[in-house]
Amino acid sequence: MPDENAKEAAVVSEVNVYAVTDLRQAVEMIAAIRSENPPAPISVDPSQILVHDDHYSVDFREVRGQQAAKRALEVATAGGHNILLIGPPGSGKTMLAKRLPTILPPLEFEAALELTKIHSVAGLTGRAGLVTQRPFARRITPSAMPV
Repeated sequence: MPDENAKEAAVVSEVNVYAVTDLRQAVEMIAAIRSENPPAPISVDPSQILVHDDHYSVDFREVRGQQAAKRALEVATAGGHNILLIGPPGSGKTMLAKRLPTILPPLEFEAALELTKIHSVAGLTGRAGLVTQRPFARRITPSAMPV
């Protein structure tokens, strides 16, 4: 595997992953694997990656007011439902959405693997390996764009 994607691939069980940076190193790696003392493949323990330190720069507890919106987020989170926040600029939609992960349960391995697949196809994983934090993306609709 390319060195950049080695940790990501090593998350998959029962697959031996060897990292290389160029074609010459790939040929040398093949020769080393066929030798009497093959190198050890890269191994990643998913349970170590998914250790949650629950360190967020923001927290849902910081929100003052917004009782109806907070309740809607809590109900949607508890039920595993989607939610759409609509309102005028400055009403707190993004503030609430950024704090939503602090009340969500930790990612399980299967969900983290699914997120990693999506990020990998988009070229967003880098050397991190498994994506362990829920993504946050702010979408601005054409009617909400500043003039």
